[in-house]
Amino acid sequence: MFNKVHDGGLTVLGGAYELSDNVSWVPRGSTGYQASNCYLLSEGDAHLLIDSGMAVHGTTVLDDLATLIGEGGGVSMFFTRPEMDCVSNLEPIARRFDILRLFTGGVINPFDAFDDVSRIALRGRRQQIDGTRTVEGDALERAMSIEVAPGRILDVQSPLLRLLPTFWGWDARTGTLFTSDTFTHGVLATPESYRFIDDTVEDDTTVEQVAAHLFAKYEWLPRATKYPLRDWLASTFEGYEPEAIAPSRGSVIRGRDAVRRHLDLMLAALADDAA
Repeated sequence: MFNKVHDGGLTVLGGAYELSDNVSWVPRGSTGYQASNCYLLSEGDAHLLIDSGMAVHGTTVLDDLATLIGEGGGVSMFFTRPEMDCVSNLEPIARRFDILRLFTGGVINPFDAFDDVSRIALRGRRQQIDGTRTVEGDALERAMSIEVAPGRILDVQSPLLRLLPTFWGWDARTGTLFTSDTFTHGVLATPESYRFIDDTVEDDTTVEQVAAHLFAKYEWLPRATKYPLRDWLASTFEGYEPEAIAPSRGSVIRGRDAVRRHLDLMLAALADDAA
């Protein structure tokens, strides 16, 4: 299933999976469903797919992509993380569509997960988005960008909060911040439930819920000094002033009031006494 996020050429694709203790990145005892998201940025005939979703939703993602860009159409891809919930559908997408460019970062090669990817001529189309060291010697640049189309740029940065190499994206055209595996606390009652948190729904999300989801993925956080993360997060949102938060899992948070509320919830979850 796909849903329009913004009239400026932004669509969310993917499906939903049932929560249980078999899902390692949610709090134990979780129930309900959670959306697995990938996002299509479109500018005219140019398209950038941000992540590819889970393999279990592969048929849905590919069929929806065909509806949006045409069967066999050209698309560029950007992976926010080298983890299977982001890269699983690379090979089937490459078999059905023309992947024009593939943007990845870090030292982990996303091709290692697939048997036949070397046959589909993608290695020459891969572009490393973090290949230059900073003057401080850091292995990751703090500012990168991807040209979706002339005049349409996705700014990319490496977030302070991460495990593996992780990248956030900023699309100024739609005011959307793509946050990969952060802000993933949105849960659905059914697989068909509305996948947005916005001013059309009653939002009863609590600090405790946000913290539980955050600490399930980043289990070391309760023992960490968290004020640098809070400062970085507050500064990032102040600089961008996003109108939507688009995580790789969970509900899309849309509208300035909803974004502000969930930023405040996240900052509270990162308080030194939150655990």
